[in-house]
Amino acid sequence: MPTKLKRILEIKNPVFDLVLRQLEKSTGNSSVDIRLIADITRKAHTVMRHFKLDTIDTTAEELYLTLISAVKNNDTAVLLGDCDYVLLIVNGEAISFNLIDIIESYHHQLKFKDRSIRYGQRSLKGELVDRYINHSRTNNATIYELARSADLLED
Repeated sequence: MPTKLKRILEIKNPVFDLVLRQLEKSTGNSSVDIRLIADITRKAHTVMRHFKLDTIDTTAEELYLTLISAVKNNDTAVLLGDCDYVLLIVNGEAISFNLIDIIESYHHQLKFKDRSIRYGQRSLKGELVDRYINHSRTNNATIYELARSADLLED
């Protein structure tokens, strides 16, 4: 799963994969990263089904335009309230379900290729670190040190 998270987060740091393996080891290999990916997929698919989108063959641009349209029609607050860290790779493109990203993209009338995903990425980094910190087997100082070395924490 490190590769999937690395891709969604657009992390270029070469130690990211190693750090994620170390984070997993610190939890006794309890699959924190896999559970996070599963939660992301479940939440994204719930939103897509709400908008009557097929979770298998909807294109990234169709999903993006649907989310933009939902913001335009004020049909997002409750649905996306718990999707801050949800980013889904569709046809090789990251789509953010973060309400701030969607509002920013709508407000600035951003084309698909220029869409905002930075707030979703920031929230996903925070969610990932939080899940390791809140795990009963981990040491917070160690988690923070590892997270900093993999560019998961901002200064």
